[in-house]
Amino acid sequence: MRGRGKNLKRGKLIRQRSYTVPPLILLNQKPRQRKRRSFAVFFWTFLVGLLLVYAFLHSWNRTAQPPPLPQMADTERKTEKDWRPAPEFLLSGLEDLDGAGCLELAGAKGPPYTLHTSFDREYQRWVERRLRRSMALGGVVAALDPRSGRILALATYNEDPEKPEAFFWKAYPAASLFKVVTAAAALESGILEPESILDYTGRNHTLYRRDLKQKTYPWSNRVTLRKAFAMSVNPVFGKIGIHALGAEALREFGAAFYFGQTLPTEVPFETSRLRVPGDSIGIAEISSGFNRQTLMTAIHAAWIGAIIVSDGAAPVPWVVESVLDEDGQERYRHEEEIPIRVLSPETAEEMRDLMEATIQLGTCRKSFRASRRDSRLRSVVFGGKTGNINNKTDTIKYDWFLGYGRSRSGKHQLALSVMMVHGKLLGHRANVMAYDLFKRYFRRKKD
Repeated sequence: MRGRGKNLKRGKLIRQRSYTVPPLILLNQKPRQRKRRSFAVFFWTFLVGLLLVYAFLHSWNRTAQPPPLPQMADTERKTEKDWRPAPEFLLSGLEDLDGAGCLELAGAKGPPYTLHTSFDREYQRWVERRLRRSMALGGVVAALDPRSGRILALATYNEDPEKPEAFFWKAYPAASLFKVVTAAAALESGILEPESILDYTGRNHTLYRRDLKQKTYPWSNRVTLRKAFAMSVNPVFGKIGIHALGAEALREFGAAFYFGQTLPTEVPFETSRLRVPGDSIGIAEISSGFNRQTLMTAIHAAWIGAIIVSDGAAPVPWVVESVLDEDGQERYRHEEEIPIRVLSPETAEEMRDLMEATIQLGTCRKSFRASRRDSRLRSVVFGGKTGNINNKTDTIKYDWFLGYGRSRSGKHQLALSVMMVHGKLLGHRANVMAYDLFKRYFRRKKD
């Protein structure tokens, strides 16, 4: 009895130390066997845990494959033409444009030319009127036909013309619009899918170093890539940039979207800029758009919307339809461009899934809610991405919308970007402006 009592006591001690083997098994074994069994159970449990952690990290840290070089449009054909509009003449003419469909440009030498533009005159004038009612410091709108690249409207508004804040040709901080590139890179590389489950800590729109560790906590939030994109969750995209893509892949995919490259268009615009640092916090800031160094023009943003709605390939934007000399002879006429392929059709379809979720349940849910009650808009599918960021002194807010609308029949499509500049008081937000512009365009169309 005494020996049995000692065994029971020792069995209690072992039972307290082991949580993987039932206590009854331990009581029926000798002390040395119990120690060996406990050690074996602990060793195999630890080994299996390490293998699971390694498998998870290996799948998360797969190197993103850079995309193939973009299939460029036939630019040689354009340079062989007899006449190409001088950028300085076109720029000065467009700055003075007031909804007109043609311009008379006088060169420094030689006779003037009559330039017929691609603008939809009625829509252009309405866009300008809507900008004037925005109660913002300034704003820029670019709208184009995704299938042809034709610029339908290009408008700029400034509350104070003497101190302009908005220019259609200037690049501004892209903010969360760059999440489009990050998401496309992860999808194109096969690293993630729209339904992939990701975890994060912190708030949706903050980005702290402590929230970027590759570690899951009991209090971590879990979200699909679709919802993270729709709600613009910065920590999720910061972790994707650090642990899944890396600096080189972000540079490659950014270049595929023509960041840091001159878009081969006749319209003079600043080149959108992307500088990816090598440190982890810098990569997180770039991939989530939480920085002021990534710059984008409104026409570039609209073109990215055209790429996504057009199955991954879209022609470059253009504004010059034809040019006549003083005798009325046609010196130039636009020819159909070869689309530039940036994404595969499969990835473009997945990106539409993410962007349409932004309209349905994300940051544009409230501003586009009325489309469900409008009988003339029920047949139109909208997709978008928003972004906003302040300047260094917090005196100006840059407010973005990038997106598209397409009728379910596919007959009518519009790629659109809106950039609003706000001061101390917010004017009409970019997503509200975008809904009004879409509504005006599609209400005039019949399938």
